[in-house]
Amino acid sequence: MNNIVIKIWNGESKYLKWILYLPLSILALIFKTVINLRNICYAKGILKTIETDIYIISVGNIKIGGTGKTSIVEKLAMVLKNKGLNPGIVTRGYKRKKKGTFSVDPEKDKPLDVGDEPFLLAKRTKVPVLVSDKKYEAVWLGIKNFKIDVAILDDGFQTRNIKKDMEIVIINEDISIKNSNLFPLGPYREPIDSLRRANAVLIKKDGDIKNIDFLTLDVPKYRFGYKPAYIYNLKHNMIGHYNILKGKKVFAFSGLGDNESFFRTVESLGCVLIKKLSFPDHYRYSYKDIKRISRNKDVDFIVTTAKDAVKIADFQIPDNLIYLAVEIEIEKEEELVENILSRINTYKMFMAYSH
Repeated sequence: MNNIVIKIWNGESKYLKWILYLPLSILALIFKTVINLRNICYAKGILKTIETDIYIISVGNIKIGGTGKTSIVEKLAMVLKNKGLNPGIVTRGYKRKKKGTFSVDPEKDKPLDVGDEPFLLAKRTKVPVLVSDKKYEAVWLGIKNFKIDVAILDDGFQTRNIKKDMEIVIINEDISIKNSNLFPLGPYREPIDSLRRANAVLIKKDGDIKNIDFLTLDVPKYRFGYKPAYIYNLKHNMIGHYNILKGKKVFAFSGLGDNESFFRTVESLGCVLIKKLSFPDHYRYSYKDIKRISRNKDVDFIVTTAKDAVKIADFQIPDNLIYLAVEIEIEKEEELVENILSRINTYKMFMAYSH
């Protein structure tokens, strides 16, 4: 995303905001008109919603940028798998080179070809990860080739051409006081009142929706956060405890939707974060980037994320480059899981009866 636009969203440049306010407002109005027309077309049946024979869970948000969707998709896929279901993950595979509809093979595929997030999801969950610009085609591929009985749509809240049985919406900050304008005047993909479509809301621990709680009054809400899991040395394939970073001089870099959140996590481990370097989300690293990162000789460790690590594994990397693995924690997780399983069981009973 353009840095100027992000500064306007965050209220960092009032001067730029007044200069660009009119053109951005016009574009936002056009965007809103398109969204409203699209919703009307689906409501009137002009645009068709495709139905499948399996349960469809959508995990998404109403904002542009990272909110932790992929981490929650990963968590849900592994939980459902452990409960005896056969879930598949459906994702668009942002910035991938490979075209069409396909499943990810983490043993043969490369992150740049299939997308960094699909590659990481396939590697970590060991469930089918189906990639396509047309999510319904990916669902059918999962049913046909892997016999999946649940599809989890990564970033699926704005997907309207496939019938979804459960909408999980993620909120990672207080949307009641931030810029709530539609893109490009603000960071929102659709109006805030779209939250009425949600069946469950996951709120980051430092987030707050009390001022718009009326939109989700009867919807179950769950808090979530992240905690460090372990560190992994890429060059020597060694796993270790994150406590080793305590008191050490660290240089951290990442290419996420929210790099500052990662840097805060690293710093919370008690290290001395002497330098940090931000790259755009889904960034494709080059030899020049790795050379620049490797020049930092005055640190004990160079720390990045698991998502970034899969994209630089084929480069010549320093001995002290590690990634910090984190895991998601959901308050009342058992309640959320039971909520999902109950809905799936009700769906299966209905389908069995109707057939």
